[in-house]
Amino acid sequence: MRIRVKGGYFIPDLETPKEAHIELTNECNLNCTICYRRWFERSGFMDPNLFEKILSELKDMGVKSIWFDGFGEPTFHPKFEEFSNMASRDFELNLVTNGTIIGSKLKCISENFKNVFISLEASDPLLYSRVRGFEFEKLNDTLRSLVKEGARVWVSTVLLKGTYEALPSLVKWASELGIKGILTSNLIPTSEKMSEEKLYGRVEVDHISDIVREAWILATSSNMKLLAPSFYYRSDRWCPFVEGDSLAITYEGDVSPCLFALHDYRAWIEGKEVQVKQISFGNLRERSLREIWFSEDYVTFRSFVKLSNYPSCHDCPAWEGCQISESNEYDCWGNSPSCSFCPYYRGVVRCPTGHAVRGLLS
Repeated sequence: MRIRVKGGYFIPDLETPKEAHIELTNECNLNCTICYRRWFERSGFMDPNLFEKILSELKDMGVKSIWFDGFGEPTFHPKFEEFSNMASRDFELNLVTNGTIIGSKLKCISENFKNVFISLEASDPLLYSRVRGFEFEKLNDTLRSLVKEGARVWVSTVLLKGTYEALPSLVKWASELGIKGILTSNLIPTSEKMSEEKLYGRVEVDHISDIVREAWILATSSNMKLLAPSFYYRSDRWCPFVEGDSLAITYEGDVSPCLFALHDYRAWIEGKEVQVKQISFGNLRERSLREIWFSEDYVTFRSFVKLSNYPSCHDCPAWEGCQISESNEYDCWGNSPSCSFCPYYRGVVRCPTGHAVRGLLS
């Protein structure tokens, strides 16, 4: 297969996927202030027949690693334990969870999952509750039990103006608890007001460097790793999903190239409201994963991502008044769909992936 690019041809790498992110549900037991789930018009749970089909097709494609994550809380699925036992037979299994309803699932998680990422923004009870709306002490007791069960536990945290100064204390708490490391990310604002909480921008931001440096030193001295995002839009573009040969699957079976475009939702990028439209190359109820993965549209999309064949919206002088960039459906270069304003692509936002784990272990 050859891909036509700007008057020439590109021969794509036709590797099979190595990693899959499976959304068991987009429902959640919490209603966090920073979450874009609030824009969903439809929610639900993956049914067992679809889950079994997904596992079979992932195995056939040679996928090695599965993540239970997505836009909902995986442990909220009524068949979470059953699904976990099934998936761990053939795959390295990883989990991203808020940790608040693990409870009786402790043994299941410690036995079946290679990596467990707990999402939280602070170890200060007041700050934590302000974002998550849950009692920190209950979470603390659960995580202590999870570590005692032998699970490899990490923390995934979103840096906010209202919480980032507590990052060093979060590192101290995590090291005392036996957490392996901390993955930090920036915020994708879900409202105009939430934009005030972001710590990054079009020019390099240095006002938090002392805090991050202090947290990094504390982590290093405790034999932990702390990974920080960029706080400005890097010139180079690198997609952790496409470059990692991964894909994402919604609870309804839609195959997406990434978590950023897993569903439709609204976000505020550099002060402007944008519509993030779902990018799906097919549904596993209707087509096989092999057919979807090697379809011309999906292969072309992955090739364009690797070639950075998209305009750079973040540093474009016309950004504020540009109507084309109000959605990722298309861009001013004629691409559809487009990754032109994706914050993952520019390194300011990160999430748990196999690449992130390798970075934390290095």
